[in-house]
Amino acid sequence: MVLLSILAALAGVAAAYVSSSAASVGFDNERIHARALILAGVELAAYDLLSSARGERAPRSSISFRLDNASVTITSAAEATRIDLNFAPPAVFANLFQELGSNSEDATAYADRLVGWRSSLKERVPDREMAIYRDAGLSYGPKGSSFSSEDELWSIPGLPAALIEKALQFVTVYSGRRQVDVFGAAPEVIAALPGVEPVQAAAFVARRESLPHVPSAVIDLLGSASGMISIYSDDNFRLNCQVLLDNGWRTSAEVVIQLEDGDEPYRVLSWREIEPNAAPAER
Repeated sequence: MVLLSILAALAGVAAAYVSSSAASVGFDNERIHARALILAGVELAAYDLLSSARGERAPRSSISFRLDNASVTITSAAEATRIDLNFAPPAVFANLFQELGSNSEDATAYADRLVGWRSSLKERVPDREMAIYRDAGLSYGPKGSSFSSEDELWSIPGLPAALIEKALQFVTVYSGRRQVDVFGAAPEVIAALPGVEPVQAAAFVARRESLPHVPSAVIDLLGSASGMISIYSDDNFRLNCQVLLDNGWRTSAEVVIQLEDGDEPYRVLSWREIEPNAAPAER
C-alpha cells in the first residue's frame, strides 16, 4: 500500500503538470487530463499485479482511487482468460459462435473462415478459400499468417457484424497459448472448450471461487477438455480504465500490457481510447 501511495502521488504530479501544460497551449484540457489519469491508473495496476509472483496473480482484479479531482477505476483481466485467435483449434471457435447465437452449420462455416484467414498457403486449399473472397467482391484474399489484431475479424467475409461484436469480448491475439485460464474466463469461453457440456460449465462457474487452484479440482468438474484448460495466468493483462472527472466528463480506455522483469515494469501491447462522453454523469 505504501508503494501504491507513492505511485499515486507521483501520478498526481504528472497529471497536474500535463493538464497545466495542455491549458497553456490551448489543447483540450479535459481530454489530456483524463489521458494522464488513465496512464496513472495503468501504472498503479501494473505495480499491483507485480506485487504477486508470476503464477499467483489473480486472473481478474480491480483498483479504484481518487486523484486530481477525478475518480478512476481500473479492472484487469489476464489475456489467458480469452481464446487466442492464433492458437485455438477450429472446434473452439465453432463452439463459441454457437454460444453467441449461431446455428451449428453456420458456426462451423464461420470457424473455417477464421482459420482460413490465419493459415498459410501450405495449410489450406488456396483456390477454394480465394474463391470465397472473390465471390464476396473483395479485392484481397485471406491473410495467410497470424492475426495481429482482433479487429482483423472484420476483414473476413461472411461473418455477421453482430457476431463479431459479441466475439470481440472473448478473443485475443495477446495470450500466445492454446490453453485458457478457466478460473478467470467468461462462461461463454468455458462453454466453448471441446468436450465441456453445458451442465459442467455451469457447475464449474458456480463453484470456482471456492475451488483450490489445482488441476484435479478443474478436471473433476470439466474433464480434460482436450488440453485446452489452464489454471495459471501469464504476464499479459487487459486493463479497462474508467475516468470520471468531478465536472461529469468521463472517458475510458482499453490497454493491454505485458509485465516485465527488467528495468521497465511493463510494456504496452495495445492502447485503445473510447470516445469520451461529455454529458454530466448521473450521481
